[in-house]
Amino acid sequence: MAVRANGASTVENSAKRKFAQALEELLKGKNLDDIQVSEIVLKAGLSRRTFYRHFQDKYDLASWFFSQFFEGSFGQITEGADWETAFLKYLAICEQKAAVLRNAYSSRDVNGLRNYDIDVTRKTYETYLIAKGADIRSKEMKFAIEIAARGGTDMVIRWLICGMKEEKEVLADLIKRTLPREVLAYLE
Repeated sequence: MAVRANGASTVENSAKRKFAQALEELLKGKNLDDIQVSEIVLKAGLSRRTFYRHFQDKYDLASWFFSQFFEGSFGQITEGADWETAFLKYLAICEQKAAVLRNAYSSRDVNGLRNYDIDVTRKTYETYLIAKGADIRSKEMKFAIEIAARGGTDMVIRWLICGMKEEKEVLADLIKRTLPREVLAYLE
């Protein structure tokens, strides 16, 4: 079995990708809450046992699916990518996967994609700000990061659900200009 640098085998990653592709297909026509693990397993052509070897539940799978493109777009700010470039790349992927993401974000479950998105965005900002020399321990900075993570995530979800009426560049500019000054100071 081939093993990658991070310890994950290519067979493992292949199974995860098959489950993610199956979920993506199902999300084109159904809300995440209405999809059963049995449907994902059937569409992926893999066993239920294999599913649970890799994921706790369908929400865990949805989070993994999302992380695959988040890390390669907005998550790149932690690797030195420019905020606007990374955010526009993220919005382009969201636009491309709009139907799928609308149904994923429509979940009412506490483990749904919205909460995962907020969490990963918060962690991305924290990592980025620490690398830029910010002290993220103060009450004000923690609050500013939380506002940036929640506000940005909710505005992107709203943009997707309302039909993406604003151009990506306009949305990115609005989000950046309205970030809390404690965060914005480190982006300029």
